[in-house]
Amino acid sequence: MDHLYSWNILGHDRILSELEKEIAGGKLSHAYLFAGPDQVGKASVAKTMAHILQCEGKYCHTCNVCREIDKGYHSDTIEVADNGESIKIEEIREIIARLNMSRGGAYKILLMQNIERMPVEAANAMLKTLEDPPDGVLFLLTTDRLKEILPTIISRVRVYNFQRVPEQKIVDLLQTMYPLADGDLIEQAASYSAGRPGMAVNYMRDPQLLEQARKMYNDIGVFVKKPDTAGEFSYIADLAKTAKDMESDKPVKDFLDTFAAVLRKSLLEDPSGDEGLKRRRISLIRETQKAQDLLKRNVNTRLLLENLMLQL
Repeated sequence: MDHLYSWNILGHDRILSELEKEIAGGKLSHAYLFAGPDQVGKASVAKTMAHILQCEGKYCHTCNVCREIDKGYHSDTIEVADNGESIKIEEIREIIARLNMSRGGAYKILLMQNIERMPVEAANAMLKTLEDPPDGVLFLLTTDRLKEILPTIISRVRVYNFQRVPEQKIVDLLQTMYPLADGDLIEQAASYSAGRPGMAVNYMRDPQLLEQARKMYNDIGVFVKKPDTAGEFSYIADLAKTAKDMESDKPVKDFLDTFAAVLRKSLLEDPSGDEGLKRRRISLIRETQKAQDLLKRNVNTRLLLENLMLQL
């Protein structure tokens, strides 16, 4: 699909077209929330939109404004990337103070990734500015966990829901980006990405990361096809220990993402037509999504995963 602006984003054509109509027609909301899975392109769309609005050439890639936004020091574009930490109320107050400063161009833009990281007090501080924003201020926000966002914030923003990108589209993208790469490698990166173009590109750039994904994908595939409680619990124990040693929930998050991806793929590829099996796997995907939500609430990781495995 042809677009008015150079988004350089794979998929999401409907969302991009709607955003373009709002930009061209001067019907922008004061606040947008891009919601959807990690690595599907939400943050890229938000940052590109900032470029389009701030650059006189609608994102020419070469002017001082474009370069400053790329490097993160454009005075009218405030970017808050996800560093894995919660967003404290002091940070929100500092951001609000900057948003109230005079601007050099048409907009003062806040780009903030994964706003579910805001505790209630920080979210409430942000809410006041969302309810009565200074003239020319635009919020471009993203979240991986829409259900964790305060309903009062959701009511003040225009929400766009980003979906996973079809695997073949990701294959086409990788073939364009890496024309000399092995075809099997591209197909594996696309498959293991589970509909997330950003993840697929990460796999192509880092062979070790791809190998880790391949091993986890195959291990989970064995559990799904032939459940083995003892083997699953041993695997979970090792995974929980790795996460504890790393002091990070990333290994568990990766496992849950891959577990859901394997289940989705098994639904698409299962030729048996066993409706009971399909219903169980759909239910298990929902349980995996619940586990992903609970993971952020400091629950016992090992018990969380063992409970999930018992439902195979």
